[in-house]
Amino acid sequence: MTNSASNDCAQSVAVLSCKLILQETYLYAKTLLGSATSNADGKGRALLIGGGIANFTDVAATFKGIIRAIKEYVEQIKAAKLRIYVRRGGPNYEAGLDLMRSLGADTGLHIEVFGPATSMTGICELAIDWVTSSGN
Repeated sequence: MTNSASNDCAQSVAVLSCKLILQETYLYAKTLLGSATSNADGKGRALLIGGGIANFTDVAATFKGIIRAIKEYVEQIKAAKLRIYVRRGGPNYEAGLDLMRSLGADTGLHIEVFGPATSMTGICELAIDWVTSSGN
């Protein structure tokens, strides 16, 4: 295999892998949102998206699958009083966080977005405060 053919193959594999990751992430997020928004009872709910700082995962690419699912559940998310808290770091995280901020602005969903400088503990406290103060 020539060097050019090898590079083309590697690029094709990377594109296919990215498409599979997006589809799997979308399906996972869709399942999770279905559960998180079921039986809306007027009490506040919280969804945390994030965790540690990725080493190799393109954060923006991963978020695209999640965003696709969230767009399908906008009305259910609002009805369930579900607030979304996002914290991520890693490759391309700034672009990913910008995508999440735009999603909140475009849909009217309450989405709070944080980078790796913010601790998960602090974000969990925000989510707990919302859940406990919203009639629960």
